[in-house]
Amino acid sequence: MAKTMNQKHLELMNDPEYAKHYQDQDEEFNIARELIQARTRVGLTQEEVAKRMGTTQSAVARMESGKPLPSLRSLKRYAQATNSKIKISLET
Repeated sequence: MAKTMNQKHLELMNDPEYAKHYQDQDEEFNIARELIQARTRVGLTQEEVAKRMGTTQSAVARMESGKPLPSLRSLKRYAQATNSKIKISLET
């Protein structure tokens, strides 16, 4: 039986090099996760968010991939399109 992606990820996290690369991308993963959750919470497709933002579906897909990190201006437009608010916090 094949492993799920989550099982494979947990297995790979035992590899220090993989774990470091994964942790180095933590900010991108968090932004991508938040964007996708905001969109799905209001039941919109990427195409619908794109129309509300005045951009293309592929631009929304790039934002949701976390690579490259979206600009604050783009995040504001995305938040408005999904009836969300931006909350930024700096932690130590």
